[in-house]
Amino acid sequence: MPEHKCTFGDEITRITIKPDGRSELDPCLYQEIEAYENVTVHIMRCARCGHIEVEWERQDNTIDITEVTE
Repeated sequence: MPEHKCTFGDEITRITIKPDGRSELDPCLYQEIEAYENVTVHIMRCARCGHIEVEWERQDNTIDITEVTE
């Protein structure tokens, strides 16, 4: 697995794309690897810079609904 997050361009020609003029477009191509029902989701924003972070935790009734398709 790569050690660094995807980017548009290389280190010299890297660009940032903001389709709405504010939010940065994520260059990653995501594939779902796990799915769960009945979890607690925490969406947090940094009070200083506004960065958003998402975390989740299992509950007593969490169900793994992951469909393995390889």
